[in-house]
Amino acid sequence: MSPENETKDMIVVRGLCKSFEDERVLYNLDATIKKGEIVSIVGPSGAGKSTFLRCLNLLETPDDGKILVDGEDTQEMDPRRLRMKMGMVFQQFNLFPHLSALENIMLAPTSLLKMPKAQAKEEALDLLDKVGLAGKSWSFPWELSGGQQQRVAIARALAMHPEIMLFDEPTSALDPTMVNEVLGVIRSLADESGMTMAIVTHEMRFAREVSDRVFYMDQGVVYESGSPEEIFDHPKRDLTRAFIRRVDTIRIDINKDDFDFYRFDAKIDDFAMKRLVEPERRQLLVDLCEELFDNFFFLYVDELSFSIGVTEKKEIELRYLYGGKELNPMTSDDAYSLFARNIIMKNASHYEYHRYDDMNYLDFTIPYNRNK
Repeated sequence: MSPENETKDMIVVRGLCKSFEDERVLYNLDATIKKGEIVSIVGPSGAGKSTFLRCLNLLETPDDGKILVDGEDTQEMDPRRLRMKMGMVFQQFNLFPHLSALENIMLAPTSLLKMPKAQAKEEALDLLDKVGLAGKSWSFPWELSGGQQQRVAIARALAMHPEIMLFDEPTSALDPTMVNEVLGVIRSLADESGMTMAIVTHEMRFAREVSDRVFYMDQGVVYESGSPEEIFDHPKRDLTRAFIRRVDTIRIDINKDDFDFYRFDAKIDDFAMKRLVEPERRQLLVDLCEELFDNFFFLYVDELSFSIGVTEKKEIELRYLYGGKELNPMTSDDAYSLFARNIIMKNASHYEYHRYDDMNYLDFTIPYNRNK
């Protein structure tokens, strides 16, 4: 955010309330976003994050409260004029399937802004180049990957020359391997444009890197706000602290009959990359997991639950939860257990096995860096 924008309020929200039938989603929400500021909005499912964005541009009508955009009350604005000022990118791409990427981008400027087609085409081509799709102008949505479709959707929103951009979980519908290409476009846009942005995201590393401020939403309000360092490293309130701990873990249920190594590897690599694990250690994680699945777990069990998390000591914690008879590779003497034990002892700083309610729990931790 540039110094000249530091005191200019672009979005001011006071007492915002919204319910759907008997379910209260937003309750007396207050928030301020300054001109040129990039705000990431994080929080648990059901906290009202997407509803908050949709109320800002009147895709949802608030039940109560006031929203000012650049000093104007949105309730007194023509919704079409508001949405020209405030572009939005959704979870789903919402591209017209019968139009090419170029035509999808040109449609709104020519129909709403009455822009000459030649000018709209020139600007659309520039935008496609900006989002890394210069060679896909005449491709239809069904010919594009999910990441490419979302980049077209971003270009389409930018074609209206908005002063504000809203992103509603723009990567949630994407395969893990496609997330980074979309985040890269948003990151470049944030670095170059000076545009005001509000981004609902579950990508915590991205939120940390790109944001001027972070809103943590819970129970229908902005429960805590602050710099990325304040929210992610030094949260002040209980629910924020609990959420930050919780998002540092993912769990994957695995069935050996339909196990997709490529998708699993992508999830593990994505998790480790977002937590700044060095590439060599990320590859070690992937290789270690594959070897244990192939040469130990899948020989004894058909189903298991795998989780990976980050401890307070900044170690990577792996947990394998599996049923059946007692099966402890750290003490069993068969060849497969010996293989698993050697892998774990070679790489882990700590390991532990226990059995509870007929379930086996195998935990071990790996240092972030190879020298630790």
